[in-house]
Formats: sequence, C-alpha cells, structure tokens
Amino acid sequence: MSTPGGWQHRARALAARARRTTAAAALLPLLGACVSEKQEQVLGDQIAAQINTHVPLVQDRPLTLYVNDLGRLIARHSARPEVPYRFYIVDTGGVNAFALPGGHIYVNRGLIERTRNVSELAGVLAHEIGHVAARHGAETMQRQMRTRSMSGILYKVILDREPLLNQEALDIGGAVWSASHSRNDEQEADKLAVGYLIASGVDPNGMLSLFNGFVKEEATLPQGGVGQWFATHPATLQRLRITRKEISVRLPAVKKHLATQVPSYEDFLRRLHALPPPPPMMPGAPSLSPAQRLPWQR
Repeated sequence: MSTPGGWQHRARALAARARRTTAAAALLPLLGACVSEKQEQVLGDQIAAQINTHVPLVQDRPLTLYVNDLGRLIARHSARPEVPYRFYIVDTGGVNAFALPGGHIYVNRGLIERTRNVSELAGVLAHEIGHVAARHGAETMQRQMRTRSMSGILYKVILDREPLLNQEALDIGGAVWSASHSRNDEQEADKLAVGYLIASGVDPNGMLSLFNGFVKEEATLPQGGVGQWFATHPATLQRLRITRKEISVRLPAVKKHLATQVPSYEDFLRRLHALPPPPPMMPGAPSLSPAQRLPWQR
C-alpha cells in the first residue's frame, strides 16, 4: 500500500527525471559536433542553473543590480551585445571570477572587496565579457566534449547521477571554463576588455592597478585568497606588458573623459562591506585576520 503522499513524491521524481532526460537529449548531440551559439546558450544556462543552486550568491538586490548595470553597460560595446549577460556576486572571500558560455559571469565577493574604484571592477567584468564575446568557452567545449572527461562532466551535470556541484563548485567552474583558456585567449580577452572599457567611458588602467595589487598581495601573503585568481587566470609579465601596450596605443586617440571612480561605487562598496561575513566555502580554507587585510579592506 502506498504511504500518504507517496504517489506525489514519485510523481515529482518522475517529472524531474523527465526534465533531466529531455535536457540531456537536447545537449548530447553537442558531443560530436560544433557548438552553435544557440547550443552554447542552452548549455551555459543549464550549468548556471546548477551552480546557482549550490553556491552562496549575494542576495542583496541593490548590489546585484549595480553589478549587472555596470556589466551590461560594458557588454553593450562588446562584439556580442545581443547575448543575455547576467552577473552574479558569489558570497565567498576567495578571489576569482569566471564566465560560463551564454553570458553568465560570476565575480567573488572577495575580489570585489579588494577593488578601490569602479574602473578596477569594470576591468574584471570586461575581461570576462571578452571571453564570452570571443566564444572562448564554446571553443573549449568543442575541444573537450569529444573527450571522455568532458562527457562525464555533462553526464553528471545534466542527468544528476552523482553530486558534482557542491561546495567546490567555484573550483570546478573555474577549472572547466577559465583555466582551460589558453594564454592567447587570456591575452585576447585583455585586449578586447581595453576596447570595451574605453567605449564605455571607463579608464582601462583599472585593469593594471588591480592586477598589480594582486601580484603584491601574493608576494606578501602567499596563503592569502588571491592564489585562486592566478590558478584560473595565468599571470605572466608578458600579459601585463601586452595589456599596458594596448592601453598606451589606444588612450592617446581618446578625446572624452574616462572615469576611474564614481560616488555610487563608494556607496556600493560600503553596502558590500556591511553584509554579514561570507559563509565558509572550502573546509580549512584560510581566512584573513584584520592584521592581514590590505589597507583598503580594514
């Protein structure tokens, strides 16, 4: 005899399984073919839905709207302005950012808290938009979907056979969609970001100041939170030199004022700092004591 409510539970389970099977049927053909823009969007949406239910996202609406407004302002000047870009603040003290195919862009709270002005955050968003606009994620999928490992990842994500996206979801997302980018892809995203920022009226030198800040912090706090950034965004002096050269070539021709800071960003940072401490993401992950924090974090 069925227990009370048992049939409803089974019905919900069957419906959920049917939805996963339908999604899988639509996506599995990607394994043997080129990834179209439509397929890129569908797969990116599927993975984002998984990530968004398993990682802590900042739910403060004004903060989320601010990042989305800033990101979309920049994205309008990208090579793919029609992509439905969505930006998320991940409530973790780690320093990282990554983009999924289809325009889902994640920035860790710990990274934003290290910025000193709007041009630095804009530089991060523009770099990730560059990856999306250049379809670096789609190219990565086309390379990896023919391998057993990528097929396994999709199988787990879509069919839900075993938990994949748990407290380590950010590492997985970064490893799959960011670290897989070649150094050429990283340099291309940097160059694209410079152009997007200038077109948006933002000073691209924020890219260099934030990046140099990370380098200095990594040297003084080897156990700090910036190691994750370097793991998924390979840092080389060559990349810095190329970005600096791109800026020096483009800026002299700019006749309009480029913003480094705006009053609203100071309000944004104050509101972000006023949030409760982020929940621990990784067991045993080091946290910075007040004495270890950088001057603008104290």
